Amino acid sequence: MEFCFQNIKYLTQTHGLSQASTDSDAEYLGYSERTLAIIKPEAYEDAEAIENHIINNGFQILARRTVHLTPEQAAELYRGHYGKHHFPHLVAHISSGPIIAMVLATKNAISKWCTLMGPARVAEAQAYWPDSLRACYGRRTKYGDFFNGLHGSENQHEAQREIHFFFPSMIVGPLLRHWQVGDYIQKNITQTLLPGLTALAHERPAEPILWLAEYLKSHNPNEPEVTSQTPEALDDPRCHTPVSEQSQIAVAKPAEQPTSGTENNV
Repeated sequence: MEFCFQNIKYLTQTHGLSQASTDSDAEYLGYSERTLAIIKPEAYEDAEAIENHIINNGFQILARRTVHLTPEQAAELYRGHYGKHHFPHLVAHISSGPIIAMVLATKNAISKWCTLMGPARVAEAQAYWPDSLRACYGRRTKYGDFFNGLHGSENQHEAQREIHFFFPSMIVGPLLRHWQVGDYIQKNITQTLLPGLTALAHERPAEPILWLAEYLKSHNPNEPEVTSQTPEALDDPRCHTPVSEQSQIAVAKPAEQPTSGTENNV
């Protein structure tokens, strides 16, 4: 029990309403943002150098897997491009060899990864962003800009969809920081749970979990209060269910009881 009180005290004092809770929502979302990165077939042999460059630029690689997509899987991955003239080329290219899918995390991960990759056109990347990954590992071919070496999610919605495509069990949403957990407990749990734990320490029941459950049930702060009606309200005809005339007659006239004796015998 002493351990429980120490934990409650720690949560309310150390994590409750801390100075960090003044951070803006935009800053917090950027802090924990995730995106999907793909090393395409033409850059597969340079994967180690690319991954080292990613880590050296402040990213964390949370998940990584090597796959060889079928055309059907590639079509599902690029379904946002369905109907466009380059859609068949995208599908054929990404399914032409092994690729490496990675989940990257850092502050403003989506925009930062797009900047690190560089422009989608390899010629433009080499001309204006010579240090970008696409300038270094993309290939200029007569087939267009599909061989730019890397892929990244365009926005948060696409990041969530693409991450779940390769990593179905991955949690994509922003993870709570310690001060947010403490603020939630302070606001929604401590005011109800702490008196219950205090009463539990005094009572010391044989089944503490069941006792605490009953205590919380009977001391639910959200339980609606039912007030007793005044005599004037009880006499108000609007507080009574109307009774039909047939029901009143049936109540006033008791049912006839069968007579006993030989009259019932034939």
